[in-house]
Amino acid sequence: MIAAALPRLWALTDDRVIAEGRVADRARLMADAGRAEFAVGLRSTALTDRALMALASQLGGIQVGISGRADIARAAGAAFVLKGRGALPVADLRNVAPSAVVIASAHDAAELDQDADAFLAGAIFEKDGGPGAGLGLIEAAAKTGKPVIAVGGVTPSNAARAIAAGAWGVAAIRALWDAADPPAAVRAFLQALPAAAAVSVTINGQPKRATASATLEQLLAQLSLDPRAVVVEHNREIVRREQLAARRIAEGDALEIVHFVGGG
Repeated sequence: MIAAALPRLWALTDDRVIAEGRVADRARLMADAGRAEFAVGLRSTALTDRALMALASQLGGIQVGISGRADIARAAGAAFVLKGRGALPVADLRNVAPSAVVIASAHDAAELDQDADAFLAGAIFEKDGGPGAGLGLIEAAAKTGKPVIAVGGVTPSNAARAIAAGAWGVAAIRALWDAADPPAAVRAFLQALPAAAAVSVTINGQPKRATASATLEQLLAQLSLDPRAVVVEHNREIVRREQLAARRIAEGDALEIVHFVGGG
């Protein structure tokens, strides 16, 4: 399983953005500015399978999520699959791309798919003159204990409100792709996101500092540990590998991590 920390800023595409033909060039500029905090979410209803695969391949070195197409995500080495309306069930997506993190779209609380690893929730704010779902959708999604990415009318000026409601990060289309200076737009977003607070935890008997609300999967990534090669005990409870992406770290938590090293 890919032990990837969920990026906090996502540049989502649509068919208009893709048709302009600047996705790869602009994505690289934004990725250079955002580094580990930045990812591209490829969404298209118009591209053929071959064209979508070619575009994903052009984004090598950038964290990428593929909408609905676990087969292309696996072939392209994408760490994330975005599950929209009408997509295959999460279990089927995982069967095709077992190493990918599945981020499910939710337009209201009834659409929160408990099998997903994280949520893309929105539209949160007013968009194209229509009312948004509001911050309540973020709050409902956050109560599941899974990371939430807020989307829909999100800008650097309101991103902090989404985080305060419980979102881990934010996503945008026009505020990033249409920006006169895309790297500056990325920096503006990241500066607007409140820094994730640190908490004190005990790991194998040693006091450590960890990111508040980080998942156990994200912690293992920070420690450069492969989830397939460890056993994790969180507050005296053994955590199954498929639960690592959902279990979050809090102040005072105690963890025992046993790392198995192969040899012969």
